[in-house]
This record gives sequence, C-alpha cells and structure tokens, in this order.
Amino acid sequence: MISNESYIFLAVFAALALVALLYLLSPISLPDEPLLYLIGIDHTVQFKSAIAQLFDEPEERQTKREAFKAHVAEMIDKLGIEVLAEEFSEEGKRKPQEMETALNEQSERAMFETALAQCNYETVLEQFSKAKGVEHRFCDPDSKERKALGIQVDPKKETESDWRKREQIWLSKIADCKHRRVLFVCGDNHFDAFARLLATNGFNVQPGPHYAVSEDEFHDVADNVIETHEHKGDFKEP
Repeated sequence: MISNESYIFLAVFAALALVALLYLLSPISLPDEPLLYLIGIDHTVQFKSAIAQLFDEPEERQTKREAFKAHVAEMIDKLGIEVLAEEFSEEGKRKPQEMETALNEQSERAMFETALAQCNYETVLEQFSKAKGVEHRFCDPDSKERKALGIQVDPKKETESDWRKREQIWLSKIADCKHRRVLFVCGDNHFDAFARLLATNGFNVQPGPHYAVSEDEFHDVADNVIETHEHKGDFKEP
C-alpha cells in the first residue's frame, strides 16, 4: 500500500517532469547578440526640412520616407534596438539648405515666421526615440567641431579625406555600444566605407536597405516650390 507521502512525492515529481518537458519543447530564449544595423539614406528622407513641410514635395520622396519610417519601426521591435544613432547634428536640422536660403531672399521672411515655428524639426529617428523610449544619438560634428578637427565645413568642398575623418567621429560617438543593439543611419555615399570601419573595430555589422534619391528627384523639390508659389503670387520679381 502506497503512503500519502509517496503520492505527494510522485505528484511533485510528475509536475517537475512536465515543466522540464515543456521547457525542452519550447524555443530557448537566449540573450540577443550585439549588432549594428546600418541603413544608407539620402538626408532629405532622414529629415523633412521646413520647406518640405510647408510646400509640396515629390510623391516619390514622400513614399520613400514612409517606407523608411515603416522599416525603422519594424527593426526597432524585431531586433530589440537599444540605440538609434545617425549622421546628423542639432545644427544640421536647422541650417537652411540652399533652396531655403533662396526662398527667403525672394519673399518676405515675416510671411513664413509663424509657419516655420510650427514645423517639426525632429529627424525620423528622434521621433521614434520619443515614441518608443529608445536612446538617441547625433553623431556628426557641427561646424565648430569640424573647424577644430580640421574638417571642411562647406559640404560642397569636402574631400574623401574629410569624409573619412567624419566617419571616425561617428565611430567615436558609439564606441561604447559594441555590446548593444544599434540602428545607425548614414548618408548612402558613406555606407560601404563606414561599414568596413565598423567591422574592423569590432562591430557586428548587419547591412540594411538603401533609401537614395536621384538628382532629378532632388531638383523636382525646388521646381515644385517655385511653380506652385509663382502661380499663387508668393514670389515677386527681383
């Protein structure tokens, strides 16, 4: 005859065996390996300027930006991204592009002050950082830092040497992230060189997609703004 203690022992043993079996049959959850997911991009997709917000821009540009946003959102969750880093700076967000400067010269700046103040000056990654509570880092040096480091300030005069120096700065900004999961966005022209630099410095680089913009598409933005507002009478003859 089996005692009550024996029944209890058998019941406990059976429960432990069942738990062990379920553990063996279920997927083993291991800590995620560190990685750096690299995306190449045109900066007009990475950051929507004030002019692009105030006036029409090509549908292709909007489509690419939406695709970029959707992909970043997916990768943050899928890869468990801990840091969002990008080739950009606070200064870069607010510095007028050539087209914006021309616009201000041809129109009354006061007409746009209120509208400009209402624009969103956050990059796509900044917006995701706030929405998802993920750390964000700007990695590109501003004009003062470039001067101090001997890097050309004018983008049109930059050389390959200037690019390599800037890429070294980006690397230094995330040097403490080798054991974390990072999503990094850089200009598409830097993609291959920066990927090699990261790999040689111990990062587990996982290449992502490219969101480039053609020259024709780039110039379409200025054309659309001028045509739209000449028609409305916003631009006056100099």
